[in-house]
Amino acid sequence: MPQEAAGGYLTYWNVQESRELVDKNKELYGVLDGFGIAEVLQARNEGDPTRAAHGFDERDVDTAIQISTQAARLIGRFDVSAITAALRKRGWTDQKIDGGTQLRDGAVQVAASATVRSSSFEQSSSLPPLSPPEHSVADDPAYKAVVRCLGEDTYRATFYGKSPETSLPGLTLFAIGAYAQPDGSSRERLCVLTESTKGAQAAADVLRTKTAKGSRFAGAAVEIDNGKTPMVTMEWANSTASGLRPGAQDQTGELPHLLMSPR
Repeated sequence: MPQEAAGGYLTYWNVQESRELVDKNKELYGVLDGFGIAEVLQARNEGDPTRAAHGFDERDVDTAIQISTQAARLIGRFDVSAITAALRKRGWTDQKIDGGTQLRDGAVQVAASATVRSSSFEQSSSLPPLSPPEHSVADDPAYKAVVRCLGEDTYRATFYGKSPETSLPGLTLFAIGAYAQPDGSSRERLCVLTESTKGAQAAADVLRTKTAKGSRFAGAAVEIDNGKTPMVTMEWANSTASGLRPGAQDQTGELPHLLMSPR
């Protein structure tokens, strides 16, 4: 994603792993059933097959990245002609662009190539590029550090934005990622990159207020690693209990709000 996306919420999905998890255990993983793809949910609400309505479906997508509620970038295998034909039927206009096709319906835009489909849903939001930008979020040292903390086996993660205006003092970036266990269960890990030992201790203290006996996250371990910019971690098991399904923190905001500045 472009570097300018670093200040907003970014949600990453491993779509194929998420599909497998939903197939295996809908009770626990059913909340993942949209796979981070707005068109899947839209077609379902309209009662249409996603492929007929939009020219692709979740089987074509490997990775989905959402930028807040404003834009998305999907990576996979796409039939640009099928996407164009499906959206033309819905009244969209189209034009050729470098590397693919761009389509528009009012403020909503889509660009598609054989391997990338990007979309923006608001007039004020930029359409994510089809080609990797020269400077991307993936190059940002803070994002690199938090990605390493979450781990390579993460199937879904939300990064809550690198923004001094919205985070508590002393925090650089935090994210929550979910990863599946060999037995089919799932765990989530919160990683908080801080500016100093003082900032790390403050983050750890506020998170530990949620781990007392009888609380939703009772027994969850909160740890601080070493270094000049320590990483604070908190980990818990997912379950079907309220607020503990994978990705539930995006809805409840219980832990993220602890780490955000009051507005």
